[in-house]
Amino acid sequence: MQLNLKNHRANIFEKNQFDSSKPSVIFIPGAGMDHRIISMFNLDPIQDRYNILGFDLPGHGYTTGPIVDSIADHSSFCIEVFEQIDIIDPVIIGHSWGGLVALDLSTKTDNKMAICMNIAYPFLVGDMLLDYAKGNLDQAVEFLMKYGIYKLPETEIKTKGFGTMGSGFYGRSKGQIKSPYGTKVVEDDPEREIRLYPLKRLFNQSEKEISSIDLKSCNSFRLNDDQISNLKNIKYIFSEKDKLARFNPENELLKNVDHEKDIIILDDVGHFPYFESPDQINKVLIKILDIS
Repeated sequence: MQLNLKNHRANIFEKNQFDSSKPSVIFIPGAGMDHRIISMFNLDPIQDRYNILGFDLPGHGYTTGPIVDSIADHSSFCIEVFEQIDIIDPVIIGHSWGGLVALDLSTKTDNKMAICMNIAYPFLVGDMLLDYAKGNLDQAVEFLMKYGIYKLPETEIKTKGFGTMGSGFYGRSKGQIKSPYGTKVVEDDPEREIRLYPLKRLFNQSEKEISSIDLKSCNSFRLNDDQISNLKNIKYIFSEKDKLARFNPENELLKNVDHEKDIIILDDVGHFPYFESPDQINKVLIKILDIS
């Protein structure tokens, strides 16, 4: 659906037809990503009970209008969407940078629950990645793959419209990869490049330097002491092998959290669990949503 907001034409992807009488699950993608993150999840068992929506935030995907450069401004955008289509008490699921947006939203609007996946706090992004994100998106994404991926999926992921593991879009010739986004030479492991395609395609730089802008906003995002003390209705999902957002049980966000009830650690997986171990993260999310 397309919405005319005050400053943006917002693109909201509907996994199923929106029904204002149903509760809504809102997906907030990671830095530089868009609504297509939903294609990596399978929530069919609860789809008849919830609206499942993916937001294109300003500068991402098909949402047009001015780019915003802070977590708080992205939260304001989401709240404007909630108000326009009468989304009440949503479940907000955010991954990585999107998890910070979900966290901030949980302090500013009524919600049934926020699920923050693979976040750190403070989420400090190094200069090397920031430089890559500003000057060369392919380098930035490769950096995220190198440090974020613990393992490639054991089974092929089929995504609608993108073939099996993206292979329908690729031609291979002596290390040359032909994709919808041009041709590149992969000298080391062309097969790995093909297998990573379903994840890499989610990084869609529709606006210049949007990944850089998102990542910089991680460094500046902070909650005040009162907000941290009043956090509630939040589930945190971390990954055992995540090098980009390591689980720290002493983190100040977790001081009032029931660690057994509200923190889930995914086994044997890195920063992108929906790519590396989709069955595992799908089961966790469906269990949370089934009892919420």
